[in-house]
Amino acid sequence: MFKLIGALLLLYVCYAVATGRIHAKAGVRMREVQRIDSPGYFWSVVVIYAALSVVLFTVF
Repeated sequence: MFKLIGALLLLYVCYAVATGRIHAKAGVRMREVQRIDSPGYFWSVVVIYAALSVVLFTVF
C-alpha cells in the first residue's frame, strides 16, 4: 500500500516539475506554488515530496 502511495507521489512530483506548479500545505490550507513566482519554495517542496516518496518505498 505504501509503495503505491510512494509511486503516486513520485508521479505527482514529476508532473509538478513539468508544469511548474505544485500544491503545498501552508497553515490549515493548501497553497499552489509556482516555479516562476517563488523558485526557492517550489524546489524545497519538490525535494521534500521526492524524499517522502523514497521513504515510502524503502522504509514501509
